[in-house]
Amino acid sequence: MALPTFTPTFPNQNLGTGDELALAIEEFTGIVEGTIERQSKAAPFVNIRPVRGTTTIVNDAIGESTLQVVTPGTTPDGTSENQTARVALTVDTLILARTNIPLLDSFQKNWDFKSEVGREHGKKIAKFTDEAFFIQAAKAAGLAGSAFGALPGHAGGSTVTLDSSADAADPAALLAAISDLFVKFEEKDVSPSVDDVIVALRPAAFYALLDADQIVNGEYITSKGTKLEGVKMLKALGVPVVSSNNVPNTNITGHPLSNTRNSSAYDGDFTKLVAVAFAPNALLAGETIPLTTAVWYSEEKKTWFVDAHLSFGVTPNRAEYAGRILIP
Repeated sequence: MALPTFTPTFPNQNLGTGDELALAIEEFTGIVEGTIERQSKAAPFVNIRPVRGTTTIVNDAIGESTLQVVTPGTTPDGTSENQTARVALTVDTLILARTNIPLLDSFQKNWDFKSEVGREHGKKIAKFTDEAFFIQAAKAAGLAGSAFGALPGHAGGSTVTLDSSADAADPAALLAAISDLFVKFEEKDVSPSVDDVIVALRPAAFYALLDADQIVNGEYITSKGTKLEGVKMLKALGVPVVSSNNVPNTNITGHPLSNTRNSSAYDGDFTKLVAVAFAPNALLAGETIPLTTAVWYSEEKKTWFVDAHLSFGVTPNRAEYAGRILIP
């Protein structure tokens, strides 16, 4: 005896017709996040703290100790003041990538437009976050004094200026400049290899070093034990190096994360910047909303929306862990 038939409802079917999986969107988040993971150069090297239940996070710092000579017959007094100070980061901006797709067009497109939009959102967000990190690393490098003020034992960033603009494409001059920069680091008790310093170069400078066999493939283990495979390394110095078009080299005004509250912290003149070197300690970074994606349909607007949004911020922390190379 034949079993009775019935009509199922497919919740992922659009308007009850066509492909039963038309509305399935799980793949979208993976596409955006995967794209960011592939595209971002700075994110693997930056510690990003969660900012929840507040708008602001702080880093406290303590000044160095002082020594004294003990005189026989005299009770030593406390002479080491160990002053303290802090830097603060406020996360107050939501960044959104949104694409609107009219309902009719969503039916008539002959390839997976939503997925491709997701990839483009991922690329743009990766570039945006990298630029923000590089901006603040360059600003930390440019500080004459500590971000914590006149706190004993803390110092400003480091700068090396090339002899000429042409040196930005000269591998020997570039390597000498990076070495000079690392000397400045070590004079401030920062060890580039131990403290996870990364060097980020504009593409022309990176490939000048690559063509001169100064860059090799390697495996890098951070001080926290995180293994990074397939990392480009400076052969002579043993530190990671990346090529990024997001190392700023223009005069930036009206950056989306700049506002009156942070005194336009992401704006600046970077026209002379060739490279920036920094360790995780150089930056205080936080996020309130991690990358969040969605594909959703508005019956009222008869439109599909493809969204990707996040909320983060970054500011200089330990300036002595940051350096930059400039052209004259």
